[in-house]
Amino acid sequence: MTTLISLSDDWAGMPPAFIEGALLAANANPAAMEPDHWLPVLIHGGVTEEEPVTISQQDRARILAHFEHQYLTIKSGEYTLPSDLQWQEAGGVSEAMGHFAEGFLAVWPYVANHWESKTISDGTGRMLSALLTTCMLMLDEAGTLSQMAEDGIDGMPEPSALYANLPFMISEVVMAADELQQGGSSAQAINPYKGVGRNDLCPCGSGKKFKQCCGQNQ
Repeated sequence: MTTLISLSDDWAGMPPAFIEGALLAANANPAAMEPDHWLPVLIHGGVTEEEPVTISQQDRARILAHFEHQYLTIKSGEYTLPSDLQWQEAGGVSEAMGHFAEGFLAVWPYVANHWESKTISDGTGRMLSALLTTCMLMLDEAGTLSQMAEDGIDGMPEPSALYANLPFMISEVVMAADELQQGGSSAQAINPYKGVGRNDLCPCGSGKKFKQCCGQNQ
């Protein structure tokens, strides 16, 4: 079972659930990036301050070790969300899940431009869009749904269906990013739906069968 990071007693930065999301966003980068670009976010949460951000060597080492652990467990197919972040229908979106989404979205601006510069398959694009939408819903479900309605976006699945598929989305987006970073032979070589049957429900949460949704061109 994956566990949330544990830092020193004098850690004055963001909570562990925020860090989990932030590190996963950094792992979903299709281009190499020095950690110093996004590490300050783990202290100030994305709100830039005039004072320089410092992280102790001990905490920095723990953070980078956790970052590497995330990557290795995703690559081996063994990553699971920590228990505090797993969707429970009865409990709704927990405070920890909100922190997780906040962390992911706080680091995402450092990653987004690298995705924009890549040519990706339609399936990867849909999975990436579903992941970002899910994080926005986790952070502010009512506000996000209201904004989507104003923008004329309809036919969306229930948020709970997206929350339940969050671990799958994370793993497949990180794997797709890794393939791009390693210089895969082509965007079409990235298959974010391996292991999904054509008659299974589509993992993007549309409510349709895979063959009628993201699997049409697979």
